[in-house]
Amino acid sequence: MVWAWMLWYYVSDRQERLAVPEDQLAALAGSGVLRPTTLVWRKGMEEWTSAGELKPEWFSGGDGLPSTVAEGEDRGLVTELAQTLRPYAAWVSLSGWMHGLTAVLLVAGSIALGYFAWRRPERLLEWSPQLPDGLRPLLAGPWWTVGAALVLALLLFFMGAQLIGGAARIRRAGSLQSREELRIALRSVGSFFRATVLTLFLALIAGGALLLHHYRPWQKAKPEAPVPAAAPKERVTI
Repeated sequence: MVWAWMLWYYVSDRQERLAVPEDQLAALAGSGVLRPTTLVWRKGMEEWTSAGELKPEWFSGGDGLPSTVAEGEDRGLVTELAQTLRPYAAWVSLSGWMHGLTAVLLVAGSIALGYFAWRRPERLLEWSPQLPDGLRPLLAGPWWTVGAALVLALLLFFMGAQLIGGAARIRRAGSLQSREELRIALRSVGSFFRATVLTLFLALIAGGALLLHHYRPWQKAKPEAPVPAAAPKERVTI
């Protein structure tokens, strides 16, 4: 819990009065959000004061020159990248929530399939002929299907969390002009793509193995016994 007397207010570049906890002021100064000319104030102060006048140590390095985390070209690159990614943050976040919703549906479907496989297996036998040929193996080995669906749901939860967290980091990187926030955002999105490739690879292997196990193409079908021809009927003349 942050008490009101622990909050500091500063005037942003957009002339907005933003509140931050006291322990974050030094980090904001280091990332370049707070500059020596930025006005700051907290409860108990008579008037707004420039940050450089109030806390000069935030802006001086060992040689007395201004020191920030992202300066010059580095800072400009951070700002440019953050502004480029920011319009896509909403789509990235939406994709994350859709991954999470898909994972919830998979978990619900797995629970339902597990219930029928445990308590009502005869229903699965009734439904199997009604499915397309490619989906019948799912009911032929229901517990394998449940296990695979739960693993896929966990991966989708992880991927959704990476996307949602990356979108939030992109927004923070744009507002704070922080290279660290941008680095974490890009790493989260990279983790999502890595998990996507691994998920597709495992899904292809699992699906192929399931189909091979169900159809067993290496086992030759037994030839059917020939049906004997019917004997000709004798005509009886009376």
